[in-house]
Amino acid sequence: MLIPDSTQTDYTPIEAGTYPAKCVGLIDLGTQTSTYEGEAKAAHKVLVSFEILDPETRRNDGTPFVVSKRFTLSKHEKSALRGFLQGWRGRDFTAEEIRRFDLAVVLGQPCFLSVVNTGKDGKTYANIASASKLPRGMAAPAGELPLQHFDLSAPDWELFAQLGSRLQQQISESPQYQAIPNKPRSIALAPAPTPAPVTPPMAPPAPAAAQPAPPAYSTEFAPFDDDGIPF
Repeated sequence: MLIPDSTQTDYTPIEAGTYPAKCVGLIDLGTQTSTYEGEAKAAHKVLVSFEILDPETRRNDGTPFVVSKRFTLSKHEKSALRGFLQGWRGRDFTAEEIRRFDLAVVLGQPCFLSVVNTGKDGKTYANIASASKLPRGMAAPAGELPLQHFDLSAPDWELFAQLGSRLQQQISESPQYQAIPNKPRSIALAPAPTPAPVTPPMAPPAPAAAQPAPPAYSTEFAPFDDDGIPF
């Protein structure tokens, strides 16, 4: 499932609250120019997306909510991205940790995500306020969505073709995108694999050993203990 195109008009935002979530998307937007109080500023931006893992909180069509936030790609101690990551991991970065930090390590990692609703021009929007680590001993649900990582320094063109049109336009206007040589004019998506035919066995299989019932939540993700935190 893809990150929803933010130009949709029939999208009902998630209610404000705190939810278990998983980082499912890191999209390099390149350098973007914005205007604030009449002053234009250019900064390298990244879109960070999270799948909401609460089974009782779903979109009207039954699919998971995905909420996203744009950050300036900065390790500065006062940057919004660094503050967000420090809240997520539950402690500050040391000088050595932040020097060698690779943002890609957050992909697939769980958190508690705080979402707030804000109104603008008669519409309600869901915005990410903060993230925090899961309580000790709590495992996150597995989730349903694939991880998406688009990096302008090594672009995955098939993934780019799957992004919403607004994201594609923003990325394509960045100087990093413009500098990429030999960009494809069009991108064909790989067809879905055809399942192999199932051949019935010649004889009834031996009875399988009894298996324990699956847990209510996957234990794929380790809890965020201070000694084993992945970033």
